[in-house]
Amino acid sequence: MNESPNRVIKELWQSQPVEGVKMSIEEIRSRASKFERRIFWRNIREYVASGIAIALFVPFLLKSHDNLFRAACALCIAGLVYMAYQLHQRGSATSLPIEFGAVNSLRFYRAQLERQRDFIMHIWRWYLGPLIPGLAVFSLQSALGGRGHVLRAVLLSLFFTSCLILVWRLNAYEAGCLQRRIDELKAAE
Repeated sequence: MNESPNRVIKELWQSQPVEGVKMSIEEIRSRASKFERRIFWRNIREYVASGIAIALFVPFLLKSHDNLFRAACALCIAGLVYMAYQLHQRGSATSLPIEFGAVNSLRFYRAQLERQRDFIMHIWRWYLGPLIPGLAVFSLQSALGGRGHVLRAVLLSLFFTSCLILVWRLNAYEAGCLQRRIDELKAAE
């Protein structure tokens, strides 16, 4: 009797079970298709960038007389080839099968988001890590260049490290964005 009717209504309203966000099959298919295109173009961009980098390293590998420099170029090329292979094998998008209904489409789309999230969360294994040996040998070769070259090697190492950290942080941010989409889809199931 002493309780306010507004408070009782508010408590009843807040204690009701919450329905997940409902998505139509068309919306799920649209989102999945857009995501697939985004992953496709990301991979194309990475393949092209790797190809350009390899094309730049090959002449140095073939023409340089410094064996350490050639080793650095070869290690970078190997790292880029490995990265592109892993991107193709583990990071390619899969199309949503047409015959799937709403529930299976939603699960498939969520599984694709989870797969990409997990893939980019382990970027050190397949992208950044394979490049480190070549970059380290570049820094070593620069340091062995004689007097005054140690500073150049330190600056080169700092530059490489900064680039690797930047790429890692950008991918961590993207993994967070994918996780938010996954959570949204879990609420819709």
